[in-house]
Amino acid sequence: MMTLIDQLAQFKLKTVQFDGVQQSYREAGMGKALVLLHGISSGSGSWVKQLQGLSHHFHVIAWDAPGYGQSDRLAAAYPNAEDYARRLKGMLDSLSLNKVILVGHSLGAMQAAAFNALYPDAVDVLVIANVAQGYKGCDAQKQQDVFEKRPKMLQSLGASGMAQSRGPHLVAHASVDALVLIEAVMQNIHLEGFTDASYLLAYDAIQSYLSPAQDIHVVKGMADGITPPQDIQALVDQFQLKQCYEIVDAGHLSYLDQAAQFNQILLSLN
Repeated sequence: MMTLIDQLAQFKLKTVQFDGVQQSYREAGMGKALVLLHGISSGSGSWVKQLQGLSHHFHVIAWDAPGYGQSDRLAAAYPNAEDYARRLKGMLDSLSLNKVILVGHSLGAMQAAAFNALYPDAVDVLVIANVAQGYKGCDAQKQQDVFEKRPKMLQSLGASGMAQSRGPHLVAHASVDALVLIEAVMQNIHLEGFTDASYLLAYDAIQSYLSPAQDIHVVKGMADGITPPQDIQALVDQFQLKQCYEIVDAGHLSYLDQAAQFNQILLSLN
């Protein structure tokens, strides 16, 4: 049986240049565009089960956020989610993708919500999963702690050490195969991009980009200890979001942990 690393090798990293920057991504399949935005400690390679499992139904594109993989860092010294959204728009325009199903996971959910707020005509369906809501409005010490935590971990442990420390907390089913993939993906996290993403998490919030009763699909992993399901349900209730899906026995990386159920949710939107 092929390992996840073997499967990922089928989806080579690609790059595109626009507006003086380089952006990396992986893609598979044809048809309606399904665009996948990863979380703060991840990368395009973490979506291997979607690149493989959904490529018969969609044109699947998984980006590396600015400063991750081979994507250039954002120019903004203090980026917010709209800066990430503008980069995404540049990538989609360069790939001639006009209207997409947009899926944001964890911190990628904030970026996806900002994209939907800025470019609603470019989004056919918005899905936010295992949502990292952000710490805008929290006290200054909490924000500083959030901002510093992950970059310090990367500096002190290195990518492999960080993966070994954090990997088992990202999935409910910490198989060797999944943990090896997580470590491989974390090798493509760079300190500058990680620092920018940590700033985004600390000083912005998804609430800034949502409106009541929006047609947004929300996914929560019922075994997620990082973005707990009750916190996500509170967000759903606050904004009266359309649809909330529960994936039983899924940790934070729900799309890796319980890929069949996650993929089925996306297929139901097609």
